[in-house]
Amino acid sequence: MFFLVFFSITTESYTFIYGDVHPLILNEKSYLNRFIYYYSYFTIQSNLAVGITSLILLFKSDYSKKWFRILQLDGIICTTITCIVYNIVLRHDHKLKGIIILTNEALHVIIPFLSALYWILYGFVQKLDKKIAVFAIFPPLIYIIYIFIRGHFTDIYPYPFLDANKIGLQQAVLNTCGIILLFLFLEFILLYMDKKLKK
Repeated sequence: MFFLVFFSITTESYTFIYGDVHPLILNEKSYLNRFIYYYSYFTIQSNLAVGITSLILLFKSDYSKKWFRILQLDGIICTTITCIVYNIVLRHDHKLKGIIILTNEALHVIIPFLSALYWILYGFVQKLDKKIAVFAIFPPLIYIIYIFIRGHFTDIYPYPFLDANKIGLQQAVLNTCGIILLFLFLEFILLYMDKKLKK
């Protein structure tokens, strides 16, 4: 899975930074700003979590440090959220071409599916607990705070349902709360399944 994540993100990074893929950055001349814009997507952050943990498991399949379990839990939940939100809300707004069609599907459908399948087959048995679950909520919260702060100063938001300029700050916050509730719901399901698997 690491190789699929690496290929998809590397390919899209090059295309976004040096090409003319996204309408919001067509007039952006700074490669650094284009880089920051691309890596500000929740999709990229969640897939990076999956890629990093998958790489570690390639070399040490029984690795189970606390920070690793938090990152792995975030990767599975956040890629699942990515898949759900993209396919329900955003898919019809994207007009892609070339290899980006493939990498887009990989990041929004294939990798989330493989992450969930990995958990079903191998699970987190005896690796999940309430403390891990509590700490796992912090990275998404930090991401959301970052998006709103950056959006306030740049007027650029990675997703239309978070764009406080177009839909208003109140609606953007409400949409964010919905995503947080979805995260907590999925986290509860994983904890419940882990508890059952232990038995």
